[in-house]
Amino acid sequence: MMRIIEVIVAGALCVACSSSEADASGSGGAGGAGGQGGAAACDGDPSPAARCIDSVSGRVVDASGAGVPSLSVSVCGGICYYGESDANGAFTVSVAARLDPAAYSTLPHGRPNRTSFYFALPSAASGSVPVGDLLVLDLPATGPALVVKSDKAGAPAQTVSSGGVTLEVPDGVSVKIDVEDIELGDVGKMFRALRIPDAHMAAFADPALGLAALYQLTPFEAAMRDASNASTEVRLSFDNVGLAAGTPVEILGLGSYLFPEWVPAGQFQVVATGAVSADGSRIEMDPGEGVGYLTWVGIREKS
Repeated sequence: MMRIIEVIVAGALCVACSSSEADASGSGGAGGAGGQGGAAACDGDPSPAARCIDSVSGRVVDASGAGVPSLSVSVCGGICYYGESDANGAFTVSVAARLDPAAYSTLPHGRPNRTSFYFALPSAASGSVPVGDLLVLDLPATGPALVVKSDKAGAPAQTVSSGGVTLEVPDGVSVKIDVEDIELGDVGKMFRALRIPDAHMAAFADPALGLAALYQLTPFEAAMRDASNASTEVRLSFDNVGLAAGTPVEILGLGSYLFPEWVPAGQFQVVATGAVSADGSRIEMDPGEGVGYLTWVGIREKS
């Protein structure tokens, strides 16, 4: 509820966001100093990197390229702005505020059946920002159930597997799931791993990252907490993805605006290291390595 209030207040701050930085500075246009309306320039983040963003528009599509209707879409950073895809998958999220585009991403809310991914805004975005087609893929229909913090059933050790990924949660660690998953009931507690087909990896991760495999994990944005409610880490392991036995690897995680101290939202960064097992069957994290959150993970050879 607080997040919605923040969005309303932020929207009210921006009297008029123009379609260019020139207009936003009041140097022309109908809303600028020379216009008839005399409206103020758009308010918000005063930093030099911030720009006036009117809106963000695009289209949510499935693996076949067809539009996905009635899907909630948000533009999130310090504040979230919301919209919804229409019958053809098209959406426009009204922002009307000055913000740093590098700190914001567009998120199609795919729960419970589709992927959710933070698509970073273009760094030079301003005015009305087109983001093109945003791909959502079907998640596995089922997966093993996790005991989660909101169950109030303790914090037992848990080992679950899905889609070639195994999650090991030690005794005393709680799995704290997002409010959207709490509202879904049992479906929101399922551990599901979707390996992204090679043909679609570039829609989510820059090929320059050199990923050998990419997965979305659910519950999306689950956070691992110890008995004091501090962030802690759990282990992931993977079926081998065609790498030679003994190959050292890096595990990359996708950042979320919910925990920017981990990895910046919409970016992939190395969060753990590991290696292919001696028999070539598995990829295991190195001793002491782990992840504190479940979002997306990628695997690549360590250079």
